[in-house]
Amino acid sequence: MTPAVKQERDFIDRVLQSLSLEQKVGQCFTYLWSGHLITPSVVASIEKLHAGGLRLQPAFLSGKRHQYYAFDTAAGAYPYPAGYEPIPETLFSPGGLGSIDPEPYAEKLNRLQAIATARPGGVPLNMTIDQEGDLSRNYPFGGVSLFPAAMGQVASGDTQFVYEVNKAVARQLSAMGVNCIHSPVLDVNLNPENPEIGIRAYGDDPETVATYGLAAMRGLQDGGLTTTAKHFPGRGDSSSDAHFGTPTLDVDRARLDAVELFPFRRLIQGGLDCVMIAHNVYRALDPGVIATVSRRIVTDLLRGELGFDGVITTDAIAMQALMAVYPLPEACARALQAGADLVLNKTETAYRDQAFCETLRFVREGLITEDELEQKVRRIVRMKYRRGLFRGGGHVDAAQAGSAIRDPATRALAREAARRAVVVMRDTAGLLPLTPQHKILVIEQRLEDVFLGLGAACHRLSFTEAMLDQSLNLVGADTTFCATEKETAFVLPLAARADVVVMTNDYNRSDANNTALVRKVLETGARVILVANTPYPMSMTPGVKTAVCTFASTPESHRVAAEVLFGKTAPGGIWPLKHYAPPDAV
Repeated sequence: MTPAVKQERDFIDRVLQSLSLEQKVGQCFTYLWSGHLITPSVVASIEKLHAGGLRLQPAFLSGKRHQYYAFDTAAGAYPYPAGYEPIPETLFSPGGLGSIDPEPYAEKLNRLQAIATARPGGVPLNMTIDQEGDLSRNYPFGGVSLFPAAMGQVASGDTQFVYEVNKAVARQLSAMGVNCIHSPVLDVNLNPENPEIGIRAYGDDPETVATYGLAAMRGLQDGGLTTTAKHFPGRGDSSSDAHFGTPTLDVDRARLDAVELFPFRRLIQGGLDCVMIAHNVYRALDPGVIATVSRRIVTDLLRGELGFDGVITTDAIAMQALMAVYPLPEACARALQAGADLVLNKTETAYRDQAFCETLRFVREGLITEDELEQKVRRIVRMKYRRGLFRGGGHVDAAQAGSAIRDPATRALAREAARRAVVVMRDTAGLLPLTPQHKILVIEQRLEDVFLGLGAACHRLSFTEAMLDQSLNLVGADTTFCATEKETAFVLPLAARADVVVMTNDYNRSDANNTALVRKVLETGARVILVANTPYPMSMTPGVKTAVCTFASTPESHRVAAEVLFGKTAPGGIWPLKHYAPPDAV
């Protein structure tokens, strides 16, 4: 045993010896902190429920309900232990709270870490976030550089470039006190109509996903973040979304080994920190049982056969896939019983208390042994130790929290990443390049506030702004993400007066987009240029003869796309997929 290994083991032993049973159970939970108000609710989740981590969502207030989750589907009245008093709840209406710059946000994260490290054992919090790229961006504020989705990064054709992109993502976040990220996505997106993964995947080929996923993982780690590969054993070959139902993959074990499991094996060998389990059923592995609560999948396959010794976390536990089967408290306890170390319990309601109490009951009744709990907490504490969180208690220099964001090199990298992601899908109509002599109608979808920085750097009309930088001979119109009948009636007459109609038709998971409006504009006989964040059928409407894929709906991707349309910048993307070729791709 090397001195470093002994030092690590001895340190972790001392931490574990200082924790009570309740405190060990608390380490197994990651709770939601939405918005950026430090409320009695979030403080109590740390102090009374002994939270192991917080899932950060600074751009959006969750409230009691969320469109992706169905907390009550299988739940009844929970039998709290006698005398138990639930912690305060956050009862705000869902929606955007407003922007917060890196420095004050870092101060708030430091304050929460101080509360955590004042507990017995002094264990800091995992401060976890989603910032995959494109519309996966929990922190869009302060002029942060936003990058293309994973598939758009692969369009660069350069693993070293993908490493640099992900290192830049991590440097921006870690300077604020974020220390963990739910990336990279290792799903192999074999189904072009997959409503949930799509361009979040690095591709539709396991070797591509493994190679670029490994580069991304190393960039994120070197930038200061703990990495979480998802969604094990693989959610790429699906036509449904686990947020709203239970996907089932009916393929044999040989196929799973060759495709779904291949990238996970590669990254585990490469030093992966954490794995997130998919809320899917895999008939070849454990028929009829959702992977999250399957001991065959979590313990026997991932821990045993694949030899993964890092931390295993659930996906957001309240997705409808699980909630249709178990009450939320039981789902949490069953996931830990199956072998997970962490439960991602994204709620700010009494379901935090209930999950904690139910897990404590499982341990006290031997449904989860104390030795199993001890090993879970050992892995969690070890992950925090190796990330360096015990040095300084997870605190950062808040005055320097925006340094990586303001770094000109970061901004230049974001610009180049956007350029190297753009692919001209087709131009059989010969509409490119546009000129200032063209009378142009621009129809832009409005993104929800949750995706926007709510400032000059990132706002709801960034594509229109980019087009105006190229020409003032245009009319700008916007619609909701999926145009209403009233909006449709308003823009159709405008199309008849334009030489060219340029439309965005981005896609976000299972949300409807502007495909219906694109079809109606085509029916008027207008010449249409389509700009979208995905090359798949949900955005690339048949009948459109000129189409550009950006693999991102970010201000930088919009600027580059406008320049490409006007011939000012050459598109730099190469086709990133091996098994899907849309018609007339160039």
